[in-house]
Amino acid sequence: MDEQQNPGAGQPGQVFEEIRILGLETADDSVEPGRSVFDEQPASQDLPHWTEQPAAAETASSGPWSGLDDSPKWADQVPADHESQQPVGMIDKSDAAALFFDDDPPGPGAGGMEFNPPLLPPESPQQPQAGPAVATTAVPDAPARRGPAGGGLGGGGRSDARDMPMAIITGIALGSLALIAFKLGTDATLALATVLLTLGAAEFFLAARRAGYQPASLLGIVAVAALSLGAYWRFEAAIPLVLGLTVLFSLLWYLTGVDRDAPMLNVSVTMFGVLYIGLLGSYAGLMLSDPNGIGMLLAAVLVTVGYDTGGLLVGKMVGRTPLAAVSPNKTMEGLIGGMGVAFAVAVLVVGRITPMGQAPGDLGSAFVLGVVAALAAPLGDLCESMIKRDLGIKDMGTVLPGHGGFLDRFDALLFVLPATYYTARLLDLFAA
Repeated sequence: MDEQQNPGAGQPGQVFEEIRILGLETADDSVEPGRSVFDEQPASQDLPHWTEQPAAAETASSGPWSGLDDSPKWADQVPADHESQQPVGMIDKSDAAALFFDDDPPGPGAGGMEFNPPLLPPESPQQPQAGPAVATTAVPDAPARRGPAGGGLGGGGRSDARDMPMAIITGIALGSLALIAFKLGTDATLALATVLLTLGAAEFFLAARRAGYQPASLLGIVAVAALSLGAYWRFEAAIPLVLGLTVLFSLLWYLTGVDRDAPMLNVSVTMFGVLYIGLLGSYAGLMLSDPNGIGMLLAAVLVTVGYDTGGLLVGKMVGRTPLAAVSPNKTMEGLIGGMGVAFAVAVLVVGRITPMGQAPGDLGSAFVLGVVAALAAPLGDLCESMIKRDLGIKDMGTVLPGHGGFLDRFDALLFVLPATYYTARLLDLFAA
């Protein structure tokens, strides 16, 4: 206000001529229709009617868009071949649209590939690829079917029948070796049982590695042998100790980097092998720790041999009905025949062996053992067939001609051993 009242009060030489108040000035120019407020040029002529062609369209006499007619049309003026007049189902399906119509696009590509994993792990999981992957519908090879090498449930008419003369010779040799060990005493029998269990464990871990797993094989084999020997020397108290140490050292096996791939999976495979072969096989050592142990172990072996032999003969002669999907070559007739022969061997043969036949004509203990062993033997046979089918192999090994591997030969015995042990405990047949 001082500066407005005193024009000379500002800076030296500055003079205010007038004071203007914004908003009260009058517009110098007048508003005209059709004229831009930002344009100083005079107003143009009136705009053309909306139905007339624009000026640019009249000058464009050529070009890729010259044939287009942009003027609006009524629905009845649209040509019949226009895409808007076509039904949705009549539209041609291109490669991109084929994905929405459940059709495979032509040619190999990401949209046409199918995820069809094999049912079984490959036998050689680290094979190098010869070239780029091609989208094909691969059907996994059916696992090789096992013959009656590990059990006597096979039916006739198989193309993979084993060499029977060689199988008989191998069976006689194994039986003679077992009888010699039984004759020599407990130490020889324990040594033979431990060797057979160790070889069976080696076959299992080798088969697991061929299937793509990485178990702690050396640790598992040592644990199986320790379970057999510990059960004989320290009885039942040794079993939880060995199993606990096996879990601990299995974790350290992968923690220290001996093997690094999939620790949880491979520790589980290692422990399964130890429990399946070592724990079940340790009942041989538990029975041998008793003065009547050789008689109980001999009874278990004889009943198992009777099951295998009876099932094989009956299955080959009259086997027609498949037993289970895990072992297609086994038949229901072979199962019934094997169980019947096992029961007959228990009553007629085992009933004369101490401690099952404690007195002349006392067949009660042998009768119970025959029933229990006849149920346990086929379970052991079928469980081993299931494991082999999951691993994608025919036999666990090839050491025994005509039989496969040691685990193929003694798969049913692994289940008969604990059945015999607890039957003897139930009937109070232990001397100590």
